[in-house]
Amino acid sequence: MNIKLTIPERLKNLRTERGLTLEQMSEANGISRAALGKYEADDFKDISPFSIAALAKFYGVSADYLMGLTETKNHPNTELDALHLGDDVIEVLKDGLFNHRLLSELICHKDFQRLMLDAEIYVDRIADMRINDMNAVLEAVRQMVLAKREDSANDLYLRTLEMAQVPEKEYFGHVVADDLTGILRDIREAQKPTAQQRTSHPLRRKSSSSCRLP
Repeated sequence: MNIKLTIPERLKNLRTERGLTLEQMSEANGISRAALGKYEADDFKDISPFSIAALAKFYGVSADYLMGLTETKNHPNTELDALHLGDDVIEVLKDGLFNHRLLSELICHKDFQRLMLDAEIYVDRIADMRINDMNAVLEAVRQMVLAKREDSANDLYLRTLEMAQVPEKEYFGHVVADDLTGILRDIREAQKPTAQQRTSHPLRRKSSSSCRLP
């Protein structure tokens, strides 16, 4: 389920991400502390156009983002060709049949680039030759030892040479799976709700920090 943040939640997240108090915010943009507090309150009712414009400028986000009209903070008018996405991908994203927020969390994770590198190595068969060469060397040594030993069924050295050979699919399956598992674990831990969030919004996940790829 793709749950959107409310206006108060967006405003509070933007402020806390910058480590600012309501008093500091009031001094920085001229909006009273009382008004800022009301905008972030659970019983929020309305916000003036002046405040929307001032807060959007202060935080460096679009007014549409603050109003909940888009999930894009800083790039509301980015052209599709700048994203380098194919037609099939665009259709999938438009369907909205999955959690877009989780997809954003995955892409923004610090280890996502490594996951993509490992996937590229596997899909494009970049490391296949080296893995197969290592397996071939181990097997050649094993066969040489076998030819010289009569009783080798339970030989530790021979068994070690056999077990050291790693099938290509098994190796990359573990690498990519470990990368993805680590990313998902970090996202889950980062989104554990506080006691207050569980009480007031039992289905709403904690908002993540801004995307910062290495």
